[in-house]
Amino acid sequence: MRSKQGQRRNTISRRKHRPMTQTPGYSRSSLKVPLMSVGPLPKITFQTAAEVCRRYEPDEEAMSSLQEGIGPTPFLDALAERGLWSEAIKFLTQALPKRDAITWASQCVRDGSKSDLPPRSVAALDAVDAWLKDSTDDHRRAAQAAAEQAGAGTPAGCIAFGVFFSGGSLGPKTLEHAIPPADELTGKALAGALMLAAVASEPENAPVRLQAFAEQGLQMARSED
Repeated sequence: MRSKQGQRRNTISRRKHRPMTQTPGYSRSSLKVPLMSVGPLPKITFQTAAEVCRRYEPDEEAMSSLQEGIGPTPFLDALAERGLWSEAIKFLTQALPKRDAITWASQCVRDGSKSDLPPRSVAALDAVDAWLKDSTDDHRRAAQAAAEQAGAGTPAGCIAFGVFFSGGSLGPKTLEHAIPPADELTGKALAGALMLAAVASEPENAPVRLQAFAEQGLQMARSED
């Protein structure tokens, strides 16, 4: 028989090597964490994650993963491993091409609404769809008008504002000199839309929705069409 001292040593060893997610009282996240790389992500063309992060304000926990020279894919790997889905969303809304980011955010809001959107929000998303089908300046400005009707406090309104910020001029058509929007404005509007959508109903389920939104964004980044 093994001695009590040997049994105690083995027990300590098992505790030491037990994964944290199996430790009583440990709660990093109730969500699953990917075990494989999120990449490759051909639609993200930035060379470093820092280039993307300069467009918005990552939180401190996300910044701790921003090692010098780290690329977008390993940075997103780190965010996913730690369950930082809201940070992954903010990163993806800035890293993806604007048209792809708008398509992703719009689909998330439509899928998550369960057909319960108010008429002005439906009109805003319809204006977004019209711009996605035919990206003229008239459709871009129509999205602005729909966004103002829906309101910046709604997911649909934020996405429509994201369309308006995607190019062209922020000034009226009659203005002689164009006022180009800052590059980061569309991404910030879309990130706001997805954060609002995550808490629109049953806010206790927001973490699950944020993960689902982030995973849809990663799927968009993986596509090559």
